[in-house]
Amino acid sequence: MNEYEVMKLLHPVKTTPREGVNVHELVKTTFPKQYLRLFLFTFDWNDLDGVLDYLYGERELGFLSASYGISKFDITEIINLIESNCEVKK
Repeated sequence: MNEYEVMKLLHPVKTTPREGVNVHELVKTTFPKQYLRLFLFTFDWNDLDGVLDYLYGERELGFLSASYGISKFDITEIINLIESNCEVKK
């Protein structure tokens, strides 16, 4: 097990969209350029925790975002949009 997997076991989180909210469509239409450049279309949007983990990592490490001119602010805005339309159960 790597460090990430251990942390997920010790601190499980389940993010679910609020009733009637299609988070995937909301991100795609609100941030179309970032959606494409961050390859968010490749994710399983039924696993919002996986999408958020990727975005947190991209915001901190910036592998793709630096190459495509996407700022940490843009990524934070996407994260905020997702989290503001979801409930988090720990």
